[in-house]
Amino acid sequence: MLDRLISLPFTMTDEERRELHILTLNENISRGKLFAKIIIGIESALAITDLVASFAKVHDSFHFSFYFIMYVFMIGLNVAFLLGAAAYERDAKQVEGRYRLYEKLFIVYAYTFVIWGSVVTLSDQRLYGQVMAFVINLVSISVIFYFNNRMVLYLYGVSAGLLYIGLPLFQSSSNVLIGHYVNLTLFLFFTWVASRILYVNYCSNYYNGILLGNSHRKLEEQVIQNEKVHQELARANGELQRLSLIDALTEIPNRRAFDQRIQQLLSSGKEAASMVAVLIIDIDYFKSFNDNYGHAEGDRIIKEVAQVIHGEMEGERQFAARLGGEEFVVAAFDTGVSGAMGLSERIRMRIQQMSVHHGYSEVSSYITVSIGAAAGEATNPGEIALLMELADQGLYVAKTSGRNRVSTANGTI
Repeated sequence: MLDRLISLPFTMTDEERRELHILTLNENISRGKLFAKIIIGIESALAITDLVASFAKVHDSFHFSFYFIMYVFMIGLNVAFLLGAAAYERDAKQVEGRYRLYEKLFIVYAYTFVIWGSVVTLSDQRLYGQVMAFVINLVSISVIFYFNNRMVLYLYGVSAGLLYIGLPLFQSSSNVLIGHYVNLTLFLFFTWVASRILYVNYCSNYYNGILLGNSHRKLEEQVIQNEKVHQELARANGELQRLSLIDALTEIPNRRAFDQRIQQLLSSGKEAASMVAVLIIDIDYFKSFNDNYGHAEGDRIIKEVAQVIHGEMEGERQFAARLGGEEFVVAAFDTGVSGAMGLSERIRMRIQQMSVHHGYSEVSSYITVSIGAAAGEATNPGEIALLMELADQGLYVAKTSGRNRVSTANGTI
């Protein structure tokens, strides 16, 4: 148990020890300001009482001049402490040397305070035989201020040593002397224990604050790290979502994205029904092109055709997607039959104007497309699916009619 009072039950870094020293000095000065004011009040009252008793000549054996000097000295000591505390507080940011200076001045104050108690107690032996001045001063220093164990032992050693050595010179009664030695020794021990408990608790609170601060910092770092991970996951999920809706080869929307976009536009429409045009587009004789020019060249053509189709879309209510292989689909909202035919013909002409040589096509020397078109009112995905069936039938008509043309289910344009 005593070893926990002699040394702190934890270890600190040099920086933490220095910070603790500064905080302890700040706390001691803050406590000392109130304590000094109380002492000045008490000593002033005693000095006045001493003057009155001296003038009244209460007893010839009372050396009031000595006590008056001691009271005035204690008042001056505490006034000096208050002035030093004010100077310390004005220097909000202390450099190392200044901090050390104020710490040494405070130690001088503590030594002077306890030695004063020893001197007055020795003087009291000729009159009262009491040790209250020493006891009160030592208790005050021990419980009001925070000192490490070495400083407390120095303070006790100097003040108690002076008293122990001087008692036989001022106290003539051996019985009283023995009683003083026994009582003072026990008093010193228990006062030391009380001082140690207070100091260790103070330091423990400081150290717990460090641990709590470290825990908070680690928690904040973990929260920040988790937030970063969350953001990365959100970005990754967003990218995965985007990739899941984009055709990897052509980089235009895929069939899934097409269905989602259709649903969004149908849901956002305020009117009862929207006029929608649907186009199904197929590259003519693509298998022959792929077989003779190679898959790499075939992939390049699919990508270029996709970009041409995608480039013909106007506004957010027209969009294209790859259905698979060499087949594409276009949906154009707010577009009727004539608009569907005009859009289809522009796409067909733009692809033919690419002038990509196709030596194995039976309709042209260049890459061409066949397009099936359909248009009608739609309020739900089922009606869109019906338009896609009609457009697919139109594509069949276009292919059987010689390709490189636009057709509806009813015939070729």
